[in-house]
Amino acid sequence: MTVKITNREFAYRLKKLRKENRLTQSEIAEKLNLSRTCIANWENGLRVPQYGQVLELSRIFGVPIDYFSGQSEHKYNINIPDYLEIDLSKLNGAGMNRMREYYEFLINDKKFCK
Repeated sequence: MTVKITNREFAYRLKKLRKENRLTQSEIAEKLNLSRTCIANWENGLRVPQYGQVLELSRIFGVPIDYFSGQSEHKYNINIPDYLEIDLSKLNGAGMNRMREYYEFLINDKKFCK
């Protein structure tokens, strides 16, 4: 899979996601087994990560890899029927992660599934 990532777009989106999820550069670096300086370089647009690192970031934040490249504006892959009238735009990154965790809880319990 080839996803072209520009320094500027990636830097903006990484920093935004990190702040939405209330994480420090050091915390992200620890999760990736990298230095804080490496994360700072990514956020400042001085460097871009390798594909595997972007893939791991997409897992950490629960967003599609296309979001980092700017190919998608959708941070979260959630299909909610219109009749539920739920506005997910009111949730921040931490709220969306909690929503995803709750969804996973529900689908892993047979009494809530078809």
